Amino acid sequence: MGSDEIRSQGFSLKELFRDVTYEIDYYQRDYTWGEDEVRTLLRDLCGSFRNWSANPSYLRRPHTAPQYFLGPFVYYESARNRRYLVDGQQRFVTLHLLFLQLRLAAQERADTRAVDRLNRVITIDGAHFSLGITDHEPVLRAVAEARTYETGAGDSLSRRNLWARSRQIESQLAEELDAENLTRFTEWLLDRVVLVGIRAADSDHGYRMFETMNDRGARLTAVDLLKSHLLSHVGANEDQLNTQWQEMLRELATDREDSTAASRFIKAFLLARCAREAQDEDRRQIERNLNVWVRQNAARLHLVPEHPDNFLHFVQDLLKSARLFRPFLAAGRALKTGGDRLETVLFNERNALGCQAVAILAAIDPDDQPSDAKHKGRLVADYMDRWYALRVLQDLPVQSADADTLTHDTLVPLLSRCRTVADVAEALGDLVTQDPGSIRDAVTLGLRGNNAHQIRYLLARATAYVEESCQRPHDVLAYLDRDRFHIEHLWANHHHRVHKEIPDPVVFRSRRNQLGGLGLLMGRENSSINDLPLHDKAGYYARSNVLLGIIAPGYDQRNPLLREFIKTHKLDKVLRPFGPRETMTSVVQTRQELYLCLFEHIWNPERLGLPVPPAGEPEGVPQPPTRPRRATAQRRPVAGRRRTDVARMVAARILTAGTQIVLTYRSTDHWATIDEDGGIILNATGGTPYGRVDEAGAVARGTKTCQGMNEWRIEDEAGARISLRTLRDRAMASGDL
Repeated sequence: MGSDEIRSQGFSLKELFRDVTYEIDYYQRDYTWGEDEVRTLLRDLCGSFRNWSANPSYLRRPHTAPQYFLGPFVYYESARNRRYLVDGQQRFVTLHLLFLQLRLAAQERADTRAVDRLNRVITIDGAHFSLGITDHEPVLRAVAEARTYETGAGDSLSRRNLWARSRQIESQLAEELDAENLTRFTEWLLDRVVLVGIRAADSDHGYRMFETMNDRGARLTAVDLLKSHLLSHVGANEDQLNTQWQEMLRELATDREDSTAASRFIKAFLLARCAREAQDEDRRQIERNLNVWVRQNAARLHLVPEHPDNFLHFVQDLLKSARLFRPFLAAGRALKTGGDRLETVLFNERNALGCQAVAILAAIDPDDQPSDAKHKGRLVADYMDRWYALRVLQDLPVQSADADTLTHDTLVPLLSRCRTVADVAEALGDLVTQDPGSIRDAVTLGLRGNNAHQIRYLLARATAYVEESCQRPHDVLAYLDRDRFHIEHLWANHHHRVHKEIPDPVVFRSRRNQLGGLGLLMGRENSSINDLPLHDKAGYYARSNVLLGIIAPGYDQRNPLLREFIKTHKLDKVLRPFGPRETMTSVVQTRQELYLCLFEHIWNPERLGLPVPPAGEPEGVPQPPTRPRRATAQRRPVAGRRRTDVARMVAARILTAGTQIVLTYRSTDHWATIDEDGGIILNATGGTPYGRVDEAGAVARGTKTCQGMNEWRIEDEAGARISLRTLRDRAMASGDL
């Protein structure tokens, strides 16, 4: 290779990490990818995999499927099989965390082929990681061995972030993919995901490339190209357009490290106000290349050379909307409480409802007064927060695809017709009446394999609500931080302690994990009490928050604010202490009722400013005047319910509501019933259905995971047992599914 000669080569992931170690030079930064970057990468990978696996021809001939391009990286080789990363560290580290979590899952299901393939990309010799960053090794070793990594005062930012992102990946994998798909996902990931390596000649050359990439300007972005296009057609107003464009960018610069804020805002603006309704292709094109979409739709947007003033008006609308949107942009990054009550904007961001920006901009008109715009946006954010909470309580999916469906198919068409704050409130209030199910349906909901984030959110909101009502200092963001506050089980995982009361271990596991059996406790307190019985822990609880402290007898004495809160909310029968003779069943059921009562107050539509028509009045919102820019939208259904294979089979009448299924584990049969939405109700516990067969199977077995489609079976008329996977595959082969 000649001096300073640059070469490139494409690598699949199995090729990229085969018999090679990657290291970083001293000038590289820490591992800094946050929750958003990791969530986006994993969501894109899992979404692409689902599209790939839905094509039967690709399943039969995987080598013919399109490859997934994960971007370029820059490196140089200091010796054979030893590479130094110049650019790409963040992706490489995240991929290794993903490999480690996939290997843990493969080990648990005894998938030796997947374990072997993952070993080859995780290590070079069975002992040393192929990602040879010394500072990372203690965390990677803990993840690899399924141990908890205890972060300490001397830990680097990289170590702390590695541990947080590892747990995030574990949780998101469980949300995105069923257990039976993990093997196929692993194969796809290693074989069809590619990066292009750009090889520098040596370390000096690599350093010069690093400087060039980081110090000498950035490539033109889609936002830059859009500005150039608008400037080239605005005629005599070029200076005015440029000035207003720069002002728009300043309005969006709430976080100087966020270089994508302008792009995200303009995409949201186009999706909210310009894209054609029910046109998924518009959405895809705007997300991929917004400037190209604007050019291709110039006539629809009235951005034509004969009317140069329209180009300036377009930017003026962008600027005015950016000014009105700025409070929401700021609220999505830091907690904003008080009179504006914009905290749900931040909650929605943390709950992966980033599409709320589109819904908010659909409700806001560029010519709105700032106070009206803020009020409209708050109503939208509160509605989406309530939608999220209700779906969690009903054990329905809350992935980004579900939020996108809600936003683009329901909220944007509806809100784009609204002119006033009252219109927005009334329209959203009408939507509330169409919400399926009720908070009271969650009589047995609790902690399951893939919903720890959602359950933590419910517990945090309830804890903060009670603390605030009792005028106690509190920090809801601390409650949401799983390092600072742990989800505390009132009962330790010792079935023998309550065996006489609850003989069935499945019922014990289910009841122990119900919301009524949980609370939030500071991490250092949780570490000190270990697995003490409930009433031995009451003294520790009394030092924590009201929802846990109330368990201790006498806690409500000398606390007039708490007693007033109990009286006002009519909680005297549920927000109370428990004596040592109360049974586990009684305590859990009482506290489950307590949480549901609190949720009804927290997400009461009237409290949120969403007027619900009284019962008996005709449903529907009086149609507000249609904005000139958009034709009247037809009401579309609220985001769909379950998208699992079982739900698809129920919808296709391959399975019927009430079908009994059975899972045999260690010579014991566990029976369950399929409901009309494809949910799984364990016969031993009843109550809230499990959204996926994996979750129901894991509870029945008492294990962390379960390949539910393989292990749950139906009995045919002859008594033969057929797995749900076989039933599904037969239906797909016959064309019934």
